[in-house]
Amino acid sequence: MLRIGLVTVILFAITICSSAAVRKKVIEYGWDVPDTSYLREHISEMEKIPFDGVVFKMNPRGFPGREFGWRAFSRERFNFEHMRPNVEDLNATKFRRFTDNFVQLTVYPGDVDWFDPDWSNIAHNCAMLARIAKLTGCKGIMFDPEAYGKPIWQYNSFDPECKEAHTFKQYTCQVRLRGREFMSAINAEYPDITLLCLFGHSTGTVNWAEIKPEDSSFGLLRYFFQGMLDVADSRTIIIDGWESAYGYKETKKFARARRAMLEEAAAFYDNPKKFTRHVRCAFGLWVDYDWRNHGWSYDEFSKNYFSPDAFREALANALKFTDEYVWVYSEELRWWNPCRAPEEYIKALALARQRF
Repeated sequence: MLRIGLVTVILFAITICSSAAVRKKVIEYGWDVPDTSYLREHISEMEKIPFDGVVFKMNPRGFPGREFGWRAFSRERFNFEHMRPNVEDLNATKFRRFTDNFVQLTVYPGDVDWFDPDWSNIAHNCAMLARIAKLTGCKGIMFDPEAYGKPIWQYNSFDPECKEAHTFKQYTCQVRLRGREFMSAINAEYPDITLLCLFGHSTGTVNWAEIKPEDSSFGLLRYFFQGMLDVADSRTIIIDGWESAYGYKETKKFARARRAMLEEAAAFYDNPKKFTRHVRCAFGLWVDYDWRNHGWSYDEFSKNYFSPDAFREALANALKFTDEYVWVYSEELRWWNPCRAPEEYIKALALARQRF
């Protein structure tokens, strides 16, 4: 037992050292997600905040108030002309500090059944996102698989007629096929893309081991990721963003989550070597964590779940254990608004990054 434990410690140390060779980066994402027009007009002010990149949204021409990232997972079929103003904005934006930017994609509204032929429209839309990311020098796509609309990953919440037509096992096979279609379409446009997944390969496996897959709200997600891994280009990186770290503070929680993402989850996938080749770990931190219950103060920071010092320490821990990225989420705090981004939190962000 002692020998096995020593080997584990050595392997873990090697992993941490090898990941330290990569410059660690902090990505911003929250309720203040900018569109491409805002980026174009305000990038010089935005880059005063010490992030390395930002998640942004696109507003397609002819669809006022309907962000593309919140419409792509539908039967609507967009074309490149709808997105041309966004491409023009991005190509005119003079990025300097923000080197690693991601375009937003959610699975909303998720109103197309996995067996519906119109699902090919989703693959088409996501391929266009990848094309735009490639053309404009973005790192890739931020993929949020949380089902804000239809419960697309939870078999026992499907409409009765869907469950009568297909068993859970049949759905696992079909979802895997759609994962292949999704990844193939994206790679056709951007082979060396990075997908920053807010919930990643570990979701629906080690996180939900005590729940039957049919009942889990992410029960089918694992099969979608398996399909992605089946066909992913050798240069593609798929990041498990571990949103569950939102409120983490202690070092041991980040270390435990890293093992879950990179070691324990691999056992649920067909080809562990391919899993290791493509999958990386990351963490999400929610700076104004659960503010509805914990409260949020711009004057008395000690009342906040994360004081500036606590946020600095948590971010430093996340950066220590991530392979490359930490994404910082916020709701009440708005980094691009000087009235809603206290200087103390900006300094905490900068101090945490200095160590990496």
